[in-house]
Amino acid sequence: MTLEEMRRRKRELGYSNEKLAELSGVPLGTVQKVMSGSTKSPRQRTLEALAKVLSDQKAQYWYPGAMVDGFARMLREPAVKYGAEKKVFTIDDIYALPEGVRAELIDGEIYFMASPTKTHQKIAGEMYLSVAGYIRSHGGDCEVYIPPYAVYLNADNSTYVEPDLTVICDPAKSEEKGCVGAPDWIVEVVSPSSKRMDYLLKLFKYRTAGVREYWIINPEKRLVSVYSWIDGNELADMYTFEEEIPSGIYPDFRIRLADMV
Repeated sequence: MTLEEMRRRKRELGYSNEKLAELSGVPLGTVQKVMSGSTKSPRQRTLEALAKVLSDQKAQYWYPGAMVDGFARMLREPAVKYGAEKKVFTIDDIYALPEGVRAELIDGEIYFMASPTKTHQKIAGEMYLSVAGYIRSHGGDCEVYIPPYAVYLNADNSTYVEPDLTVICDPAKSEEKGCVGAPDWIVEVVSPSSKRMDYLLKLFKYRTAGVREYWIINPEKRLVSVYSWIDGNELADMYTFEEEIPSGIYPDFRIRLADMV
């Protein structure tokens, strides 16, 4: 499929760049550059990922509402009718959830979290061992955490997340209750129900909050989207599980996910 055919197919399907990024696993910035023509020589794997989505008429997914002890919410609620005010949730609402129920809070919206799969847990666990081992062997001061670990991203009561891997290098942000403010490095492992959250909503929140590096690991597509916002530079790239993936905050750290799963 040529680039012109991809653009035509994108228009036929009515996909936005954001939607195409969600479905393909290609970083949004890369999708925008490919579709606008500003990238003259896109990587072959990028083109293959986009072509696969655009050639599949069934490449849609639906996010069901979460039902927990009487709570039923769509990931994105429709507009409230008749001028009624939409409820804004706070961290106190997260604390009040029944024991064992995991949820995140972003800009006053609650998003319930599905139980992780074995593959999800294995990747997250191996990432923790690799990153923590690297930091320890190099005498680093950064701290590494896995959930349940609270990140109060904007240091307020409207946003609370539990990333699959959190790396904190500023000791002032590391409190007993969790990380208050933006961590330096966050890793999320994609599940079928979290695509929209990880590729769009969290990407925007992490970037604007001041996270320096963000990895999105997609076990289904065996792709990793890497976003880096370091020293005023904004970079986005995509890797396969078979490649050695570098970290922006640790220049000599590399990891190959194919060795894990």
